[in-house]
Amino acid sequence: MNRTANASTLGYAAFALTLWMISMIHAGWFDPSERTIDLTLAVTLGGSAMAVAGILEYFRGRTADMLLFLGFGAFWWAWALNMHAIAGGSPAPSQGYLAWYYIVWAVLAFGIWFADFREGAVKTLFTLGLWLTLLALALDGWTHLGWFTILGGYLGLVTSVIGMYTAIADLINESRGHVVLPTGEHEGAHGEPVLHG
Repeated sequence: MNRTANASTLGYAAFALTLWMISMIHAGWFDPSERTIDLTLAVTLGGSAMAVAGILEYFRGRTADMLLFLGFGAFWWAWALNMHAIAGGSPAPSQGYLAWYYIVWAVLAFGIWFADFREGAVKTLFTLGLWLTLLALALDGWTHLGWFTILGGYLGLVTSVIGMYTAIADLINESRGHVVLPTGEHEGAHGEPVLHG
Protein backbone atom coordinates (compact mmCIF):
# COMPACT_ATOMS: atom_id res chain seq x y z
CA MET A 1 0.00 0.00 0.00
CA ASN A 2 1.32 3.46 -0.92
CA ARG A 3 1.40 5.63 2.21
CA THR A 4 2.58 9.15 2.89
CA ALA A 5 4.17 10.44 6.06
CA ASN A 6 2.06 12.18 8.69
CA ALA A 7 2.99 15.82 8.07
CA SER A 8 1.34 16.97 11.30
CA THR A 9 4.24 15.35 13.19
CA LEU A 10 6.56 17.93 11.61
CA GLY A 11 4.05 20.71 12.18
CA TYR A 12 3.57 20.05 15.88
CA ALA A 13 7.30 19.57 16.48
CA ALA A 14 8.17 22.83 14.70
CA PHE A 15 5.40 24.72 16.50
CA ALA A 16 6.41 23.32 19.90
CA LEU A 17 10.12 24.08 19.53
CA THR A 18 9.52 27.64 18.34
CA LEU A 19 6.89 28.38 20.97
CA TRP A 20 9.08 26.92 23.74
CA MET A 21 12.06 29.17 22.97
CA ILE A 22 9.97 32.34 22.66
CA SER A 23 7.86 31.53 25.72
CA MET A 24 10.97 31.29 27.91
CA ILE A 25 11.57 35.00 27.26
CA HIS A 26 7.90 35.87 27.86
CA ALA A 27 8.00 33.92 31.13
CA GLY A 28 11.00 35.99 32.24
CA TRP A 29 13.55 33.17 32.18
CA PHE A 30 15.84 35.09 29.81
CA ASP A 31 16.34 38.70 28.80
CA PRO A 32 14.73 39.87 25.52
CA SER A 33 18.23 40.83 24.32
CA GLU A 34 18.74 37.09 23.63
CA ARG A 35 15.99 37.19 21.01
CA THR A 36 18.28 36.53 17.98
CA ILE A 37 17.85 32.75 18.11
CA ASP A 38 14.09 33.24 18.49
CA LEU A 39 13.94 35.15 15.22
CA THR A 40 15.91 32.42 13.47
CA LEU A 41 13.61 29.71 14.82
CA ALA A 42 10.50 31.73 13.97
CA VAL A 43 11.61 31.90 10.31
CA THR A 44 13.05 28.39 9.86
CA LEU A 45 10.87 26.19 12.05
CA GLY A 46 7.85 28.31 12.92
CA GLY A 47 7.51 29.93 9.51
CA SER A 48 9.00 27.60 6.92
CA ALA A 49 8.76 24.05 8.34
CA MET A 50 5.20 24.66 9.58
CA ALA A 51 4.20 26.03 6.18
CA VAL A 52 5.53 22.87 4.50
CA ALA A 53 3.55 20.76 6.99
CA GLY A 54 0.43 22.83 6.31
CA ILE A 55 0.73 22.36 2.54
CA LEU A 56 1.17 18.61 2.97
CA GLU A 57 -1.82 18.46 5.31
CA TYR A 58 -3.86 20.22 2.61
CA PHE A 59 -3.15 17.33 0.24
CA ARG A 60 -4.10 14.84 2.97
CA GLY A 61 -7.47 16.61 3.31
CA ARG A 62 -6.90 17.59 6.94
CA THR A 63 -8.33 21.10 7.02
CA ALA A 64 -7.79 21.93 10.72
CA ASP A 65 -4.09 20.97 10.65
CA MET A 66 -3.65 22.74 7.30
CA LEU A 67 -5.04 25.97 8.77
CA LEU A 68 -3.11 25.58 12.03
CA PHE A 69 0.27 25.10 10.35
CA LEU A 70 -0.09 27.41 7.33
CA GLY A 71 -1.86 30.13 9.32
CA PHE A 72 0.53 30.12 12.23
CA GLY A 73 3.48 29.70 9.89
CA ALA A 74 2.46 33.15 8.61
CA PHE A 75 2.10 34.30 12.23
CA TRP A 76 5.71 33.39 12.97
CA TRP A 77 6.98 35.01 9.77
CA ALA A 78 5.13 38.25 10.58
CA TRP A 79 6.33 38.19 14.19
CA ALA A 80 9.97 37.62 13.18
CA LEU A 81 9.92 40.30 10.46
CA ASN A 82 8.37 42.79 12.90
CA MET A 83 11.01 42.07 15.57
CA HIS A 84 13.76 42.36 12.95
CA ALA A 85 12.40 45.70 11.78
CA ILE A 86 12.26 47.03 15.34
CA ALA A 87 15.84 45.89 15.97
CA GLY A 88 16.85 47.76 12.80
CA GLY A 89 15.41 51.03 14.09
CA SER A 90 11.82 50.97 12.81
CA PRO A 91 9.22 52.25 15.29
CA ALA A 92 7.59 49.55 17.41
CA PRO A 93 3.79 49.20 17.25
CA SER A 94 1.86 50.52 20.24
CA GLN A 95 0.96 48.09 22.98
CA GLY A 96 -2.72 48.43 22.14
CA TYR A 97 -2.16 47.68 18.45
CA LEU A 98 0.07 44.72 19.31
CA ALA A 99 -2.71 43.45 21.58
CA TRP A 100 -5.04 43.42 18.57
CA TYR A 101 -2.43 41.42 16.65
CA TYR A 102 -2.52 38.77 19.35
CA ILE A 103 -6.29 38.80 19.80
CA VAL A 104 -7.13 38.22 16.13
CA TRP A 105 -4.81 35.20 16.16
CA ALA A 106 -6.39 34.09 19.43
CA VAL A 107 -9.80 34.12 17.71
CA LEU A 108 -8.41 31.94 14.92
CA ALA A 109 -6.84 29.57 17.46
CA PHE A 110 -10.19 29.40 19.28
CA GLY A 111 -11.90 28.32 16.06
CA ILE A 112 -9.29 25.63 15.42
CA TRP A 113 -9.63 24.46 19.03
CA PHE A 114 -13.38 24.12 18.59
CA ALA A 115 -12.84 22.12 15.38
CA ASP A 116 -10.24 19.91 17.10
CA PHE A 117 -12.80 18.30 19.44
CA ARG A 118 -12.93 15.35 17.05
CA GLU A 119 -9.15 15.17 16.63
CA GLY A 120 -8.29 13.69 20.01
CA ALA A 121 -7.72 15.03 23.51
CA VAL A 122 -4.05 15.98 23.11
CA LYS A 123 -4.53 18.06 19.95
CA THR A 124 -7.54 19.72 21.57
CA LEU A 125 -5.40 20.62 24.61
CA PHE A 126 -2.70 22.05 22.33
CA THR A 127 -5.05 24.45 20.54
CA LEU A 128 -6.73 25.35 23.85
CA GLY A 129 -3.33 26.25 25.29
CA LEU A 130 -2.47 28.20 22.16
CA TRP A 131 -5.51 30.44 22.25
CA LEU A 132 -5.15 31.03 26.01
CA THR A 133 -1.48 31.99 25.46
CA LEU A 134 -2.41 34.51 22.77
CA LEU A 135 -5.28 35.85 24.89
CA ALA A 136 -2.91 36.47 27.82
CA LEU A 137 -0.46 38.33 25.55
CA ALA A 138 -3.31 40.46 24.18
CA LEU A 139 -4.54 41.30 27.69
CA ASP A 140 -1.04 42.46 28.58
CA GLY A 141 -1.13 45.00 25.76
CA TRP A 142 -4.49 46.36 26.82
CA THR A 143 -3.99 46.40 30.59
CA HIS A 144 -0.24 47.11 30.76
CA LEU A 145 -0.01 44.56 33.57
CA GLY A 146 3.30 42.82 32.96
CA TRP A 147 2.24 39.65 34.69
CA PHE A 148 -0.05 38.84 31.73
CA THR A 149 3.09 38.44 29.59
CA ILE A 150 4.58 36.14 32.21
CA LEU A 151 1.30 34.18 32.32
CA GLY A 152 1.36 33.98 28.52
CA GLY A 153 4.92 32.71 28.70
CA TYR A 154 4.04 29.91 31.09
CA LEU A 155 0.91 29.01 29.13
CA GLY A 156 3.11 28.89 26.03
CA LEU A 157 5.57 26.57 27.77
CA VAL A 158 2.78 24.19 28.80
CA THR A 159 1.38 24.32 25.26
CA SER A 160 4.84 23.56 23.89
CA VAL A 161 5.13 20.45 26.04
CA ILE A 162 1.72 19.28 24.76
CA GLY A 163 2.78 19.98 21.17
CA MET A 164 6.03 18.07 21.60
CA TYR A 165 4.16 15.16 23.17
CA THR A 166 1.79 15.16 20.17
CA ALA A 167 4.69 15.02 17.71
CA ILE A 168 6.56 12.32 19.61
CA ALA A 169 3.40 10.26 20.17
CA ASP A 170 2.58 10.41 16.44
CA LEU A 171 6.14 9.38 15.60
CA ILE A 172 6.36 6.49 18.07
CA ASN A 173 2.83 5.19 17.47
CA GLU A 174 3.35 5.16 13.71
CA SER A 175 6.77 3.51 13.91
CA ARG A 176 5.42 0.80 16.26
CA GLY A 177 2.21 0.27 14.29
CA HIS A 178 0.04 0.59 17.41
CA VAL A 179 -0.68 3.07 20.19
CA VAL A 180 2.19 3.34 22.67
CA LEU A 181 1.60 6.96 23.75
CA PRO A 182 -2.14 7.73 23.90
CA THR A 183 -3.47 10.89 22.25
CA GLY A 184 -7.20 10.32 22.55
CA GLU A 185 -7.34 8.78 19.09
CA HIS A 186 -7.37 5.21 17.82
CA GLU A 187 -6.40 3.64 14.53
CA GLY A 188 -9.21 3.34 11.98
CA ALA A 189 -9.50 0.74 9.26
CA HIS A 190 -7.05 2.62 6.99
CA GLY A 191 -4.57 3.76 9.61
CA GLU A 192 -6.08 7.20 10.01
CA PRO A 193 -6.48 8.50 13.57
CA VAL A 194 -10.10 8.47 14.67
CA LEU A 195 -11.47 9.72 17.98
CA HIS A 196 -12.99 7.05 20.21
CA GLY A 197 -16.75 7.12 20.11
